[in-house]
Amino acid sequence: MNKNMLAMMVGAVTAGVLTVGGWFGYRHYEQQVSPGEVLRGFDATSPAGTAPHTEDIFTGRVVAFEEQRDLQSWTSDIYRVEVVSVLRGNVRGRVRVAYAPEEEPGPRLTDGETYVFATRAWDGATVKDGHAQLFKGPMKPVDEKQLAVWKKASAEPPVRKR
Repeated sequence: MNKNMLAMMVGAVTAGVLTVGGWFGYRHYEQQVSPGEVLRGFDATSPAGTAPHTEDIFTGRVVAFEEQRDLQSWTSDIYRVEVVSVLRGNVRGRVRVAYAPEEEPGPRLTDGETYVFATRAWDGATVKDGHAQLFKGPMKPVDEKQLAVWKKASAEPPVRKR
């Protein structure tokens, strides 16, 4: 067998292996995600995983539940929130936060309670003065231990949008 024929055979076998491997890899991801699920590039259930992907991290007192509606195919609760303190970003005053719990129906946030919000701003057309809550872990009223974890997480530099 000459060298050219051997090189072509090796190339064909390599291409076949890569094609079959890619197909099985795609099937692996396709089986993990069912309709209504999202693949994230970060762990949205931990402060350390979520913080680098946020624009704003702040404590806020829930003033009122405003409405529930579909935003980008997710049923979201919209809350009016009074900013209490800012760990990252420049959010001030009253904002609207869209919160879509992982399990539907999720528990509603309690009016008058203060929570930590890790958010990205919505564009103006989606929710006026709105922020999307990126953290998908359990939302509990803020305490000193939880605040310390978020302060540490917010010290990490943010990941830039592409």
